[in-house]
Amino acid sequence: MDFHTTIRPALRRLALALALALAAAGAGPATAAELAPHRAFYSLSLEKARSEHLVDVRGVAVMSLEKACDGWIVGHRLSADLDTVQVVLKQEARFTAWESADGTAYRFAARHETGDERQAFRGRARTGGADGAGTAELAEPAGKTLALPPGTLFPVGHLATLIDRAAAGDRQVSRILFDGSDGQGPRLAVAFVGPRVEPDAEAATRLGPLAARPGWSVRIAFFPVKSREPVPEYEIQALQLDNGVADHMVLDYADFTLRLELQKIEALPAPVC
Repeated sequence: MDFHTTIRPALRRLALALALALAAAGAGPATAAELAPHRAFYSLSLEKARSEHLVDVRGVAVMSLEKACDGWIVGHRLSADLDTVQVVLKQEARFTAWESADGTAYRFAARHETGDERQAFRGRARTGGADGAGTAELAEPAGKTLALPPGTLFPVGHLATLIDRAAAGDRQVSRILFDGSDGQGPRLAVAFVGPRVEPDAEAATRLGPLAARPGWSVRIAFFPVKSREPVPEYEIQALQLDNGVADHMVLDYADFTLRLELQKIEALPAPVC
């Protein structure tokens, strides 16, 4: 496999990795009643390289979960330097999405730059048809329509249902997720949930009350919906707190592993509706 065709989509997926790490099973609309609106700042580093082409990765990511009067707004910014044996590649990524309060309507926009390569994706999606299925229509690139199977969830719906199912004691949950960040169709996310982890006193002292919550160690494998391959495209492991905050996360690809560590977190105000 060509290294650059691997690292570029990998970092594009990393740009929404916190939202994707919250994928799980569950039925019905997501109320997201206990989620804490927040903005989180993460450091990004290379944890392990299994390819001789990649030397180092350094960067930062800012992720936000904001409450709106009619739903939720997910946003991120990512900036990273990729040191390879041939060149240093600069990665910049931005993503924003709005998801309705009932989890059935979704709008998204993404821009990615890696070196001199630029890509943009923008569109809207809806679920909840007569058979529970839905569609995503891309305005950029124009004219592309994607089918969403029955039961497809958007990122905030995945976040809320993972927390609900983990709190209920589920240890393996699967659901189809669509985020629109790469212009591709939905993925099957298979999540493995570990035992409940009690609040970390050191994290609470360093980061504040938003980090002083119980949670679960979650590992999620992502597959194309119709794939028969036993090996996932990639996996995400995170310490997911019960208020929607991710303390840290590891993105595991075949050739390398990247790590995000929470450095700072701030609460966002509730909207005046």
